[in-house]
Amino acid sequence: MNLKTVKELIDILKNTDVVELEWTPERIHIIRGNPSQDKEFIRASDSDKKKPAPKERPTVTITSPLVGTFYRTASPETQPFVKVGDKVLKDQVLCVIEAMKLMNEIESHIDGIVTAILKQDGERVGYGDQLFIIEEL
Repeated sequence: MNLKTVKELIDILKNTDVVELEWTPERIHIIRGNPSQDKEFIRASDSDKKKPAPKERPTVTITSPLVGTFYRTASPETQPFVKVGDKVLKDQVLCVIEAMKLMNEIESHIDGIVTAILKQDGERVGYGDQLFIIEEL
């Protein structure tokens, strides 16, 4: 089936009560009706309501201490210092920022887990720009 045929089929079905269409070379399966008709709702038990929400750990944002170029690796041939989901230790190198032909290592000041990398490799950064978000352990 080509893209034009798919678009035509979508246009045809827009004003119908078809809520699901499964098309395979062997068969066509169509479900009609209100999509909420087929849903089953399960009432939460009282014990579920009393469970406290999991505590979120505090996060820390690592910022750039200088103006320069952000690099996730020490050189183009090496792996990134960290990636999202990595556990990091205090004083572990997270990235380097090149400024005035000098490579400045940026380190974590806490133990934690990297939850976000906010800059791309080779991106210009300024003083105070957010680089990483780390969830404290």
